Amino acid sequence: MIFAVAILTAISAQAQKIQVVNSNGQGIPLVSVLDEEGHLIGTTDMDGVLANVKGAQKVSVTHVAYQPQVVSIASLKDGRVVMEDLDYSLSEVVVKPKPYIYVQTYYRAYGFINDTLRYYVAGLMPNAYDIKKKKIETGSKYNSCGEFYPSFGVSITWGARVLALNPGKVYPAVAKSLQSGGKASEKYYLTLTDEGNGRQRISNAEGTVGYLDTQNGQVRTTLDAGKAQMYANKMNGEEKMLKRREKKQYAYQYTDIHNLDEDGNADYTDMVMNTHQWEWDGGKGRDKLIIEAYTVDRGYMDKEEWKAKKKELKKAYGSEMTLDELESYAASHHLPALAPSMRAAIEGLKKKK
Repeated sequence: MIFAVAILTAISAQAQKIQVVNSNGQGIPLVSVLDEEGHLIGTTDMDGVLANVKGAQKVSVTHVAYQPQVVSIASLKDGRVVMEDLDYSLSEVVVKPKPYIYVQTYYRAYGFINDTLRYYVAGLMPNAYDIKKKKIETGSKYNSCGEFYPSFGVSITWGARVLALNPGKVYPAVAKSLQSGGKASEKYYLTLTDEGNGRQRISNAEGTVGYLDTQNGQVRTTLDAGKAQMYANKMNGEEKMLKRREKKQYAYQYTDIHNLDEDGNADYTDMVMNTHQWEWDGGKGRDKLIIEAYTVDRGYMDKEEWKAKKKELKKAYGSEMTLDELESYAASHHLPALAPSMRAAIEGLKKKK
């Protein structure tokens, strides 16, 4: 009997580990895994693994670039979850000699303390990049369901604005530099190793910190930037910053997805979607911020067209949108729906406000 119990215990413990993979069998990093109450169990590591689902019977798995799923842990074979790409595409931009690049983003931001949702905001953000001045201009930020505990709102709002205002900034700074051996790779001591099937492993002397996946005209950059930054702090003698990050148990990861042109390059207007995740010791618990951004419209404009676009968006979306309206907008643009448990958690925040 003792032997049988031991076997059952071992099987149960083994079943708590899951690995989330794509259709090629490659691990998907930064997948959010939620229980049925909408608590954040955790996110997958760079190999798509979450070591412990903490006894959950069913979980929701979500990622900015894949169709969300609700899965039963007991039904999984070897703990493996296969996610399918989104049915999502952007129309090609016709290049015209106009001074502004227009990019409209749809964004969502989630704030957790000790894995419990404390903040959610979603909305639309029109942006224009002045090519000559190399300056970003923005329209009004239209958002809905800004539900939060007041003490936690400031950092989330800042983070949401930063990401919504600056789509497309990460790829030129990191991925392109890695591929060319430029300043970012030198600064952070990062190297690339070709693994085949369009995947390159990003590593430093301490191990794997990310991947570059290039296929079907896209590049997906996933980086454990926190590990990369802290290793660079150590190597560059930046002890004060390193100690500060270690004290906060700082973590930061992201996935950036861009379309590539015929020459294999991507710029501001080629950002498709991204997710950024920060985590730190907030003093009253473990704080986590997850932000997603999607490009839903883009093109080239002159100054008058940009002014008209801002007025058009303000007229269409200037008043606060309900959660239903915003989710309807997401569905019409082939964006992933909120996981049922996450939606319930958001509605719970609204009731507590």
